[in-house]
Amino acid sequence: MKQTVMMKKLLLLLYTTALAHNAHAQIDDMEAAKKSAFMAAKTMDEALINKHYDDYVVYNHPKVLEQVKGGRAGMAVQIAQQIKDIEESGNVITAVWPKMPETMIDTAGEWQTTLQQFMEYRLPEGKIKSETTIIGISPDKGKTWYFLDVAGRQLKDLKELFPQLSSQLVIPPAKEAEFTPDK
Repeated sequence: MKQTVMMKKLLLLLYTTALAHNAHAQIDDMEAAKKSAFMAAKTMDEALINKHYDDYVVYNHPKVLEQVKGGRAGMAVQIAQQIKDIEESGNVITAVWPKMPETMIDTAGEWQTTLQQFMEYRLPEGKIKSETTIIGISPDKGKTWYFLDVAGRQLKDLKELFPQLSSQLVIPPAKEAEFTPDK
């Protein structure tokens, strides 16, 4: 049970980070923008699974990094240490993947969307699958994406740090992680 609590804390840290992805050209089409956001989230997920923490934290929103001691480098060190600690206790993240966003909101200054993100990890006694919502923000019409994990919070709470978030964003209720014991 202690390991499950540790995993939930790791998920909160990992998903609270924000992510960015550079595309080759400005995107004018909303369907292409959805795909761009999806690919950015997928790139972030692959960096985490492959333990490329420096690449992973490159995607963090500057406002999030401002709150971390040591900024981007400090975040990479923190994530690497937490993953190491969790793996030493017999837990391993086995998969992370996003779902294609359903809608894209064009605000005055940026594009915003929500994506469902899934994570599976192995515990000594079984496996856990969790789902969270991440908010994608592109300040430059799809060239760069930043992601914020909702982590069970409401939009009004997230707007305290990110007041530019659209009130049109739809954040579904948080779901409990699913535990499947080994047989």
